[in-house]
Amino acid sequence: MKEDMTEISRAQKGLRYKLMVAFSLMSLIPLMVLVYLVINYIFPLLSTFTDISLVVVFAIIIAFLGLALAKRLVEPVIEIAHDTKRIANGQYDIQLRASGNDEVSNLAESINAMSQKIKSNLEELKSYGQKTKEINLEIHKRVVVLSSLLQVTDIISATNMALADVLGLITAKVAQLNDTGFAVFFRAKDAIGEYSPEAYSNLEEEGFEEMTVKDGEGVLGKAVFSKSTLIIDSSSKATSGISEFRKAHSIKNMLAIPIYSGKNTFGIFLVGNRLDDYRFSTDDIDMAKIFAKQITIAIENDILVKRAKELTMKDDLTDLFNKNYIIPRLDEEIKRAIFYQRPCSFIIINIDSYKAFRDFYGEIPSEEMLKKIARLAAEFAGQFGKAARLGADEFAILLPEKNKREAMEMAETIRKKVESSRFVDSQSKPLTVSVGVSENPIDGSTQGEIFKKASDYLGKAKAQGKNKVVG
Repeated sequence: MKEDMTEISRAQKGLRYKLMVAFSLMSLIPLMVLVYLVINYIFPLLSTFTDISLVVVFAIIIAFLGLALAKRLVEPVIEIAHDTKRIANGQYDIQLRASGNDEVSNLAESINAMSQKIKSNLEELKSYGQKTKEINLEIHKRVVVLSSLLQVTDIISATNMALADVLGLITAKVAQLNDTGFAVFFRAKDAIGEYSPEAYSNLEEEGFEEMTVKDGEGVLGKAVFSKSTLIIDSSSKATSGISEFRKAHSIKNMLAIPIYSGKNTFGIFLVGNRLDDYRFSTDDIDMAKIFAKQITIAIENDILVKRAKELTMKDDLTDLFNKNYIIPRLDEEIKRAIFYQRPCSFIIINIDSYKAFRDFYGEIPSEEMLKKIARLAAEFAGQFGKAARLGADEFAILLPEKNKREAMEMAETIRKKVESSRFVDSQSKPLTVSVGVSENPIDGSTQGEIFKKASDYLGKAKAQGKNKVVG
């Protein structure tokens, strides 16, 4: 800047110097003519020094008037050159003085108009730059949201991830959308109308971790009960309930979105940030609702998976029937046995020290052992009986037309076969089973009574040192 001013100053001196030279050259000829006239025509007629002096002064005045007129013409040009140089260096607020209607004034007005146009264009470019930056940020945000949604969708539809892990992932993704963002999902508890935090991310002073939401109580409870989205930001009305909630939980901005499907309310999803003077846009609310919908889908998917498992009849590992199948069959066989006054027995087999076997030999040998015992149970069940896997280390055999004595003999044979078998080449100690046997009508007349009695007998076998049959 200092160098530019120095150049401008040099330019001014150059113009002034040239003006003085021009004035001197322009004044030389008139002075020579004046001297010639004075010597040849006027001087002989002048009789006094005063007259001569008047002539000389008059000539000098005329010369300086010419200089003043020339300076008046040149000075605006010098000033325009000076201000134009400053405008070229970016000082667009400068206004050149334009007085009169001559060419110099017109030039100053044209330069002023050009500088204002340039200033307006630069401001417009700056505005476009800011808008472009905001658009790029919004595009980036939407890309992140879309990526998160696709990831969550893939997890829900294509993996066996537990629901708690899916909810944790969703809250983490939502919290990452803002630098100071947080998210928490309150899920319905066993108690009707109560919700507790199931998953949360980036909580600080909000204190939601130990909080319980109840239908109709407080701002969150009212939002759940009415199934309406609650918006808390800089534009929210300062009602007493919202003011108390904001103060109690250090909330600046938050959306509370009820999670429900039909008549079933699963919980409420909170999304917020800690930005000052922030207002949720329509897009912000829509994006939060999309993630809330993903939570709804995840919960509904988990419910459907559990129902599907309940409806399946076979155990995946052993290919035996499962508990969901054998219990209704036991009920049917008990009713049939009562109607025809025939016996019906039920055997429960539990592997002794199963966990120790699994920990010592590993997963694969343990699964092979379970398959062998399952085949043994199916073999003794025969054509009319049913064998099932009740749990990880427990099996059952339903024996229509078999009394307790026959069932006890069968159970003892199974016990001996298991004890004498080598399930692993390196097995040093025998694997044993404990067995409980019950029969209709001796031990009960309903499936619940028969099942419970067999379980009780199994417990007695365990208490007596394991590797026993009790009935």
